[in-house]
Amino acid sequence: MKSVLYYVVTILFTLVYCIPFILIFALTVLFDRQRSVLHHASRFWAKAIYAWPLWRVKVEGREYIEKGVPYVVTVNHQAMLDIPLMYVLPFNFKWVSKREVYRIPIFGMVLWMHGDIAIERGATSSTKKMVHEADEYLKAGTSVIIFPEGTRTKDGRVHRFKEGAFLIAKSAGVGILPCVIEGTGSLMDGWKMKMPYTFRVRILPPVSAEEVARTEIKTLAEEVHRRTEEVHASLRPDLYGQEWRKN
Repeated sequence: MKSVLYYVVTILFTLVYCIPFILIFALTVLFDRQRSVLHHASRFWAKAIYAWPLWRVKVEGREYIEKGVPYVVTVNHQAMLDIPLMYVLPFNFKWVSKREVYRIPIFGMVLWMHGDIAIERGATSSTKKMVHEADEYLKAGTSVIIFPEGTRTKDGRVHRFKEGAFLIAKSAGVGILPCVIEGTGSLMDGWKMKMPYTFRVRILPPVSAEEVARTEIKTLAEEVHRRTEEVHASLRPDLYGQEWRKN
């Protein structure tokens, strides 16, 4: 019954909230090029998604964030709820998202209004456009966030990182802020949601812009993946087993 209530309340809230969201977009789009006002509106929605009495969001590592500094943010991908969860970050950012996500009703419209960055998988021209758009945002002081695995994990583990996020960071000359999430992927028990429940976001020490500049893209991807996997395994050792521990 609790899960049904959550579904109903969340869907109704999202549908109703679309009205002021569209109005905010219409009133600010001409002068707010970074869509920072709209970002604050999204943060309110995201907090409401997680503001369930039996849920808790635990965030660690906020001290690693330098105020006013744009980052390429990397985060492991478990479920759709990863997206509202990452609005715990206290700065404006743009998502890099697959083009097909824009076709999802309401959600795709919100991404478009945000000015988020779309990428067509396997298209070289799309990758170049993504890097250019991300570069423009980062130079303007807006961070960019990406799931470097490229898709959601099927077994809960952190998988190999693609090089797009690291190409963006090197091109723009900015640092990388690795983040680790845990909880969204194991929330569901069939169609029911676990309650009570805790979601975790751990912000790791950033890779400085200087280190990004002097390190090969492949090496950056491997190192950030290693750090992400290591932290995630400490949160969920049951997913990795004895073989991973030996390595």
